[in-house]
Amino acid sequence: MNSAEEYIKRTESAAIKIFDGIDLYLKILHDSPLPIYIGNAGDTLHQRPTYKNWAAANRDAIQSSLNAQREFSAEIFALATLCGSLLQIAAMGLQWFSENEEIPQDLPEVLRSLIKPKSKPVKFCIGRRVRNLPIGLIIYAGRNQFNHMDDEEIREPSKTIFNFLAHNYTGATEQSPGDPAFDLENEVLINFSSNITGLLEWRSYKSYHSDMKSLLAAV
Repeated sequence: MNSAEEYIKRTESAAIKIFDGIDLYLKILHDSPLPIYIGNAGDTLHQRPTYKNWAAANRDAIQSSLNAQREFSAEIFALATLCGSLLQIAAMGLQWFSENEEIPQDLPEVLRSLIKPKSKPVKFCIGRRVRNLPIGLIIYAGRNQFNHMDDEEIREPSKTIFNFLAHNYTGATEQSPGDPAFDLENEVLINFSSNITGLLEWRSYKSYHSDMKSLLAAV
């Protein structure tokens, strides 16, 4: 493996197959959208006749949607496993071929104090910004959480990256609750990989490939 371009090409078929699998899981929900009641919120809370009539008329669609949600919930861990494999491919590409040696000036201070010059995470301090972090670092943290799910606690700087993602979403204030999609204390989640790839908007090979080319400056 002599170049980033070659790495992307040689992993292309694997990444495409991963996205095919991701699509199959997401299709469970897409094929059975939840009917939406358009009316006063109090109608549902107090089970008023207008809502009851709507619910009766849409009983089959509502039940179909609930069944799809249950089926999807049963496959969430499987979906996250595929997404974790994608993060692994991306992270290895950055580890092998990123030539970055600089810690960005715009990196939040809480991370600048943790990432040391010439350390492995420096290679990942690249890419477009999502929630004010370079996506390379988001890939790094997501891949580490996936590979060390059995550890009692994720290591730094991955732990701080997740904490930053959980508290720096649009509209968040100091009093706002953490985003449960990235809260490592969220006991409902074991594998956060699907949430990471969703945040990166990696729901197609095209979007993933575009980021990888940009990150590795591959033509």
